[in-house]
Parts: sequence; C-alpha cells; structure tokens
Amino acid sequence: MQTQRRIAAAGAVAWRKSKRASGRTLSGFGQLELLLVHRPKYDDWTFPKGKADAGEELPATAVREVREETGAQVRLGVPLLELSYETSQGTKDVTYWSARVTGGVDATDYAANVEVDEVRWVGAPSVTDLLTYERDREVLEAFAQAHAGGAHKTRTLVIVRHAEAEDREDWSGDDVHRPLSRAGRERASALVAMFAAYGVEHLVSSDTARCVSTIEPYAEKAATYIALDSRLAQKPAKEPPRSAVARAVDALLEHKPPVLACSNRPVLPSVFEALRLPDTELQTGELAVVHHRRGEVVAVEVHRAP
Repeated sequence: MQTQRRIAAAGAVAWRKSKRASGRTLSGFGQLELLLVHRPKYDDWTFPKGKADAGEELPATAVREVREETGAQVRLGVPLLELSYETSQGTKDVTYWSARVTGGVDATDYAANVEVDEVRWVGAPSVTDLLTYERDREVLEAFAQAHAGGAHKTRTLVIVRHAEAEDREDWSGDDVHRPLSRAGRERASALVAMFAAYGVEHLVSSDTARCVSTIEPYAEKAATYIALDSRLAQKPAKEPPRSAVARAVDALLEHKPPVLACSNRPVLPSVFEALRLPDTELQTGELAVVHHRRGEVVAVEVHRAP
C-alpha cells in the first residue's frame, strides 16, 4: 500500500496598523491591515505561505516565504494553527503564525512575478470576502481570536539549551570552557535562521563556553553582543539557584524587543519554574519560545532539533 506523501509548509498572517486608523473612525480589529497575495496560476487570494526547504525548520520557512512572496520582512509572534489539506502532490501540512512587519511594508513596491502577481494590504474586516479558500478563513478566525485577547502584540522570550558539546571524558580542561562538538557547531549555525525568525535583538547567555558558542553565529549575523549572566550557569554563586535564576528570568521578561537566553541543562527546570511553566526537558540545541503579555504567558512553542 502506497503511503500518502506529507508536505511540510508554513506561512503567516502579517499585520500592520492601518494608515487610515485615526482612533475616531476605526477601532479594534478595524485598525489593522493584513497582507494577502494573488497567485495567477490559481487565480486566488491567500495568505503568504510555502513549502519548507530541505532541512529547514518551519518558523524559518514562514519568514522566508513572506519575504519571497511579498518583499516584506517580518518577525513571528504567536502560533495560530495548523491546517492539512490535499493537493495533487500529497497532503500539505501548513503551520501559521501571527507576524509583525518590520521592513519592506509598502506592497506597491513589489515586483510582480510568475508565482505572485499582486500583493495587497487589506483592511482586516474586508479580508474574509477577498480570501478564496474557506481554510484561509479558518486562519483569519484564529488571528482574530488572538487579536481579541491582545495576543498578536506579545513579547517574545526564546530559551535555548546549548548545542552538543565535546564529551567530558575527552576534555581535560575546566568544564566551563568545554567547547561544542562538530555537530554542536553545525547546530549553532542552523539556529541562526530560527533566532532571526523571531526577530531576536538581545542575547543573554550562561558564561559557559558551550552556551556562548551556541548563539555566537547569530550574534555575528545580527551585529549584536552577548551579555553574560552567571545566574544562568550550572553553579550560581553566593545564593540559592532558584532565587538567582528567578531574578534572571524577571530581568529577561522586562525586555520589550525579543530576547534570547541560552543556558545549561541543570538550570533550565528553574527557568521554567520561574515562568510558572512545566519543564519542557529541552535536549541539546533545542529551544522553547515563550510569548508573553503583561506578565502572563500566552503561548509556548517547543522546537526540537531535527
């Protein structure tokens, strides 16, 4: 019996505040515009989305597809939903996120091509009438529900466990200086696209070499620095680990732009405890993305290493 092919894909509901929104004539959902694309091959209006490249993780796919199809740069917010539907190539599984536009927002500058011949910002209340497919209206409804609770405007905290390090048995130096293995270095490079998908601006790390090296490739690409925080290391000094870690987490939550913290396995349960979340038991090179608003966690994504 032939197995049905599964196709992994991702997309986003990219939004911005309407240029017509004055606060008098428009309010709430009506103040937003959403980004839609027209595909001449299918003569349809839909949200930007597309198939994952080989080895590509879905958040990176969503951001890349929005950029390629519309010219807009976005950073992901809360996940919205996953949809599955049949195509001539197999079953397509599409994951959608809410996404803030951070650049290339003027769709009038977009150059039409074979895949997408028109890009349009559409007032949120009018989107449902323009969408071609009922499944896209499900995506719109998921975004509307997120908007109703303010979840489209969450802050982002990315928690990362360092990538694979050299075995302790093979390392004769101080454990704090133990480096990444070859596989760990490859994972650190792969994580660059993941961190970029969430628009990470601030980087905080345990002072162990394996943590710093995990996020160093992204720091170089983003032209930013890594702040070291010994409270995220395996042996917090001078005070009980839980209280020290809790204060470190409180500081992370104060960041308005997206922030990332890289830590060691023994500390991570205390990090999640400080967030009032169950331990996600991250393996090396894995991350949890915590979306929070006004002191409350709205959504958590866990991305396992491929």
